[in-house]
Amino acid sequence: MAGTLWGADVEQLRALAQQFNKTADLLQQQSTQLSSQINNNPAWKGADAQRFRSDWNTSHRTLLQQTVSRLHQESKVLLKNADEQEKASGGAPGSAGGPGFGGSVGPGSGSPADPWGPDWLAKGSPFRDGWGLRGQIKAGLDLPKSVFGLGTMAAKGLDSFTDAELWAKLPGRSITYNLLDSGTDILGLKNLQKYIPALNQFGGVFKESPWLFKGQGAILEGLGKGGLGRGLGWAGVGLNAFDTAGYIAAGKPEEALWSGAKTALGVACFLPPPAGTICTVVSAGIAIYEIPAVKEFVNNAASNVADTMASAVKDPGRFVEDTGKNLADLGKSAASFLGFG
Repeated sequence: MAGTLWGADVEQLRALAQQFNKTADLLQQQSTQLSSQINNNPAWKGADAQRFRSDWNTSHRTLLQQTVSRLHQESKVLLKNADEQEKASGGAPGSAGGPGFGGSVGPGSGSPADPWGPDWLAKGSPFRDGWGLRGQIKAGLDLPKSVFGLGTMAAKGLDSFTDAELWAKLPGRSITYNLLDSGTDILGLKNLQKYIPALNQFGGVFKESPWLFKGQGAILEGLGKGGLGRGLGWAGVGLNAFDTAGYIAAGKPEEALWSGAKTALGVACFLPPPAGTICTVVSAGIAIYEIPAVKEFVNNAASNVADTMASAVKDPGRFVEDTGKNLADLGKSAASFLGFG
């Protein structure tokens, strides 16, 4: 048998290939509809309209087209893998030819180093790097917004803190919170119809609304809301779950535990406030901490504090000297983080 073969369910591969094609066709259809509305809507005029149309036609729409093309390519790869798997398994549909999951190793379908899934979903791929950067930027607004919201509501008392209706009115009562909330909306492609009137016709695409569990209670409705922004949020949860499964398959329990915790936290972020808001603070903090420069700065700071305290206990006479040295090291770390060192 030539090459490396990993077991796969042939029917599942073909079903996944079909789903990739359906998703690509849906994206193509929505891209075409949005382009028509954005470029041919006479009601939206001015510099902002021109700038958005330019960004859409040169950047956003191009990204959608590239995604559509890649989904179609991956669908073909999956079908090819299914055919190869079926031949290797003696022609029995739905059978698997070896341990693990992922089909035969080939371009776009995983590699010996990452057999769990397609290369473009692997950590370090351009897609995952771009997704991570978007998440880190959004976390930079999510964190202060959520902390500010928690502080504002807590100051009103416990009854107000748990009042869902007051939480919903918070953007209208606080300019600071409203600005931060608008920033996270735009970065998360959520409720865009509030900022771009031309998109009001597509409120069902962008607006958050109960979808899956309508009328079944606040918690279920919070988890089952629809909208493009919500879809992106759940996609992030799915990527963490994908990583967790990959780490388990690779025999890396510590990484799997950490990724699994982030998956659970991501789901909890969809809960109504204040629980969802608290989870958002933790999730955003993790996202910011995982930026290499931030992690180095925080870890060095913690290490220096620990060294200083140990020095004070063991040798009080050297405490001042060690404190000065550790503060100097911390300053160097801060300078490096800010790009000056």
